[in-house]
Amino acid sequence: MKDQNKSKVELSTCSIIAYEDLVNISSNTAKEAVYLTQNLQSQDITGLSSRIGSWNFDFNNNILTWSDVIYQIYEVNKDYQPTIESAISYFAPESKLIITEAIQKVIEEGKSFDFDLELITAKKNRIWVRAIGQSFTENGVIVKIGGLFKDINERKLSEQELFIINEKLDIQTLKIEERETELQIMNKAFLQSEENFRRSISESPLGIRIMTVKGKTIYVNKAFLEIYELKSLEEYKNIPASQRYTTASYHQHLKRREIRKNNMEVLNYEKSIALENNDIRHIKVWRKEVMWNGIKHFQVTILDITEQKLTEEALKKSQLELRKFAIHLQNIREEEKIGLAREIHDDLGQILVALKIDLGLFRKKVLKGIENICIEEIQSKFEQLSDMVDNTIKTTRRIMTGLRPEMIDLLGFIDACKTYISDFRERRPIKCKFESEISELDINPQQSVALFRILQEALTNIAKHAKATEVIIQLENREDKLILKITDNGIGFDTDQNFRQDSYGMIGMQERVFLLDGELKITSIIGEGTVVKVSLPYKNLIAS
Repeated sequence: MKDQNKSKVELSTCSIIAYEDLVNISSNTAKEAVYLTQNLQSQDITGLSSRIGSWNFDFNNNILTWSDVIYQIYEVNKDYQPTIESAISYFAPESKLIITEAIQKVIEEGKSFDFDLELITAKKNRIWVRAIGQSFTENGVIVKIGGLFKDINERKLSEQELFIINEKLDIQTLKIEERETELQIMNKAFLQSEENFRRSISESPLGIRIMTVKGKTIYVNKAFLEIYELKSLEEYKNIPASQRYTTASYHQHLKRREIRKNNMEVLNYEKSIALENNDIRHIKVWRKEVMWNGIKHFQVTILDITEQKLTEEALKKSQLELRKFAIHLQNIREEEKIGLAREIHDDLGQILVALKIDLGLFRKKVLKGIENICIEEIQSKFEQLSDMVDNTIKTTRRIMTGLRPEMIDLLGFIDACKTYISDFRERRPIKCKFESEISELDINPQQSVALFRILQEALTNIAKHAKATEVIIQLENREDKLILKITDNGIGFDTDQNFRQDSYGMIGMQERVFLLDGELKITSIIGEGTVVKVSLPYKNLIAS
């Protein structure tokens, strides 16, 4: 009996060892392993050392038997009656296809299998298992199949974690290799960087100065010297800072120095420098840290923006003039409306009222009887009424001429000028003389009106501000240019003064000449008078 028990223990021990070894079993020993499983199933010791269970399927009787461990792996109760179909249904979709095909082949062909498969337990847990299967024959005929079933979830998870770790390590290794390559390239580039840097700043179109942290200049390139109109670095060093800047810029330079003493930087700014010939240049400055001979320095890059500044100032001045001119035009419109209303009221209105009164009185006399009215009185009254009508016509024409000089359309530019000048002489105590070398002027209506308006504006300014006693208007053709020159002997004015009372009128004349692609030149000497000269390309006018 003792020998029997001893033999049983030894057999159990051997089976445990055999099952543990089955993890690495080959296809050549699978049949032996299954045979061992079949003989040990009744003892149910296969799952004691790990979650390994055995299974048998008698397909002739359609009976599937499990060991207790497989019930545990499937997470089902022991009263569960497994079938081959229900057992396969617990596998994940991909694994289900694999195990179905494997069982079919082992039944039909006796081909053993050994797969790692994913199982979805009754409690919906996903785990990995190892399924081993082999066929059994009697008299050369397959009568049943069986094998082992092992929970390998922990190993699979460990493998997955290890795979992820290896992937990360591969990525890190690749990054390290890439970084090493970059460092090699950077090291090689660094060896050439200072030489390239010096060559680049030497040939740069921007002015560049290298200075120490304490402010000592050690290098300037050619473009820098050209901006300052100097020949060498030593020449630049010999000029005191106070003489390099304009007064305002020098004060800003001192403020920047104070800021830097507090460990603060001003990296971008503008300054104005004074050259030896007293010219002023406006400079844009960029300042940054650089390594020079392995030591921290500052690179100061400068750009001459003088033309840009002058353009900006001219643009601002032009915008200001345009705003003022727009205001002036608005005022002119209002003044014209006021003047037009006054003329209509004072001239036309009074004449028409007088006509109405005289007609009323004359009507009463006529109604009383024509015998009481003498012929002389009737004739005198009709002459008065006729004079009133003539004055009304003249006033109407004067107002219309002010709004639109139709004389140009009727008489032409030259005769319209003569008529306007004659009218100007009648209204102003100023002698006006018109001289023209041109008998017939071939220009279009728009150009005629523009020149006529310039003449009007010039004579209006003379009447208002010049205090002149004599004006000469000349029309000439010189070197394919049409020249209109208006000269007065008035008090003159300072042409550099921007805010004269008649400056808006001059702006208007400039705009008209500009639109005609011409040139306006105004010269004046205080106490001697003023000359307004308009030059237009006469051939172009004829061609147009």
